[in-house]
Parts: sequence; structure tokens; C-alpha cells
Amino acid sequence: MKNPLEAGGLLDEDGLSRRKLLQLGGLGAGALALPGVLAACGGGGSTTGGSTGGSGEAAESPELAKLLDNIESQQVIIANYGGVTEETRKKVFWEPFEARTGVQVVSADEGSLEVPMLMGEIPTKWDAVHGSVSGSYAAQLHGKKKLPTTPKIAWEDLVMPAKFQKYVWQSFFIAYVPSMVKGTYSGAQPETWADFFDTKKFPGKRGWPAEYFTDGVLQACLMADGVPADQVYPLDYERATAKLASIFPDLVIYTEYAQAQSFLTSKTVAMCYAPNGLWKELETKGVGMETMWEATPILQTNGFNTLPEAPNEDAVMALAAFCNQPKLQAEFARITNYGPPTKEAFEDLSPEEVEKLPNAPHRTNVLPDNPVYLAETQGKIEEEVAKVFAGA
Repeated sequence: MKNPLEAGGLLDEDGLSRRKLLQLGGLGAGALALPGVLAACGGGGSTTGGSTGGSGEAAESPELAKLLDNIESQQVIIANYGGVTEETRKKVFWEPFEARTGVQVVSADEGSLEVPMLMGEIPTKWDAVHGSVSGSYAAQLHGKKKLPTTPKIAWEDLVMPAKFQKYVWQSFFIAYVPSMVKGTYSGAQPETWADFFDTKKFPGKRGWPAEYFTDGVLQACLMADGVPADQVYPLDYERATAKLASIFPDLVIYTEYAQAQSFLTSKTVAMCYAPNGLWKELETKGVGMETMWEATPILQTNGFNTLPEAPNEDAVMALAAFCNQPKLQAEFARITNYGPPTKEAFEDLSPEEVEKLPNAPHRTNVLPDNPVYLAETQGKIEEEVAKVFAGA
């Protein structure tokens, strides 16, 4: 398949404003993944091997063992967005890494600083930051300092555009997809984006993100208005914003993800649009959920980027390689319901677990991957969404 990053010379174009860059942070750039992404584009066999997590242990590869055994730094400092995702990382990746190497992983809720960190605009005290492929793109084009690449065993089998493979690690796929509490409707059930927007056929308020959470919202609006998933790009802003405006009186706006969950459990809204990991978290707390996977899930690739002039570069590079172990990826997916980035990770998951993942190989109803387009149009997307909010 053709890499969309190299079409039309997009990688050489400038034009990402400061406002655009500030919105390219983790869980916030809207990069999308290809239909049946793991079935169609996966790499060959992994060279890493695993030592902890999942359903058992596997021998480390010589390459991984060499990296882990030759760390001289005493710590590695990670910036993230906290919450359940980071708690799961600690359990699945950080603590096993500490046990294996004796190197402490220091984790801080500083993910909002992703863009100035990657751009080299603030003094470096962190080694890596949770972000998106669009953040990598912006830093590659406009960063004041060169963005470090990770060792080959940390990226060679990752399913993502080649331009980002060497930079993004501990990567995973998020799906922006609507969900509801089981039993919300009797009889016919909502299944599509059109159903989500149809408050006459399916009464009730809808949970919707604040104007600065623009991830996939225009894509959802276009699909709700009848645009086929494979024809969403380039975005028709007028059509998308008109659709959003048409439902605005029925929206209840959340300003943080915890509110999205509480809106559903309190029955403030009947359905809600947000990352699928939130619905998995509610299920683990005993809430029966109906996630609308038949609606086209809007996928985004997240992960860490190593920062320019990382103070503990040997440790962070070893950690990047350590995280690229299929058994660990599978365990992270099992807990969070976020999709793993390699084909091998699926082999450690049951069919029932795979069925619920956003990038399950059988899924064909996802949008094309075009992170460069989304990065370059982020400012326009923000502007158009803001107009709808201002008008309302």
C-alpha cells in the first residue's frame, strides 16, 4: 500500500502554526489507521521476545538483552497524561523494566507539554513524552533540535507509517467510537453514526467533547451525514459543521474524559462519543456497556516520543525496545482495550479479546490513515469546530 506521507511532497511543506502545534498532543491529534490494519500491513516476525506479562515468559533476544544489560543511567523520566492508561503502563511495562534492569522509571503527569518538549522549546529534563504520530511529524519538520530515533528492535515490526516507526514507541491504537449503557434502548438498537445523530429515532442527549477535543469529530459528522468512510478526506468543513450544528441543542459537553463516563452512568446522556478505553474502564467497574463498533471507529495512534538530548538516553532507548515485546503489548491491550501495534501481540490474545479491540484484523470499517493531512489541517479543524460552539 502507498504511504500517504510521501504523496504530494507533504513531508516538505511548512505551515504548522503555534496554535496547531499546541493541539497535537497525545490523545489529541486524530491520526487514523488503515482498514484491517494488522491483517494488511503487519511486519514479519518479531526479534524482541518477552520476559514478563501476558500468558508466560519468552527468552530475550540478544539485541534486547544487550541494551538492557548495558544501561549506565539510574533512571528514565517519562511525561504522560496520568489516569488509568498510565497506571496500566506502570503495571505492564515500567515495573517489569525496573525489576529487570534496576533502573527507576519516574513518571509525571506532564503530557500537556508534549509539543514544546518535542520542539525543543523548553529545557530538557524528561526523556520521553506520551503523544501522537502528528507530534512526531511536527517535531521532525519544525523542531529546534533533532528528534532521536529508537533502536531497530523497538520499531521494525510496528504497524504504522514508516516515517513514524523509528520515533514512536509503546504505541497503541485508540478508537473514538460512541457507546451507551446496556438497556438504554429496547427493541431496535443504534448501530451507526447516523443513529447517534438521530435523536428522534433514538431519544436522549448525546455526550460530546468540548471544542478543544477535535479528534475525529468532523469525520463522525460527515459519516453521520452519509459520507462513506473511504470518502471522508479531504474534509468537507461546511457539510460537517452543518451536521454538528444540527444536533448541538441535544449535546451535553464534557471538558474531561471522566465526565464522559459520569454522563452515561448518571443517565444524563443516552449515548456518548469518546475514546474506547473509557468504556472498557466502566466495564471493569461493573457497568454493562454497548459500544457501537458497527459505527466506523475513528482510530488514532498514540505512543511515546524520545525527546531531543534526553538526559538518560541509554535507559530510554532500552525501555523503548523493552516495550516492543508482543506479550507485554497484549497484556496492555487486554487491560485497556486499546489495540496493540504488532501482529504478534494478537497471538497472545483470545478470540474474544481480539473481537473487542479497535484494530482487530477482521475490522474493515475504519478510516484511512492520513496523519500528515490531519496535522496540516488541524488549525482549520479547530477553527471550524469553534465556529459551531460560538454560534451555539
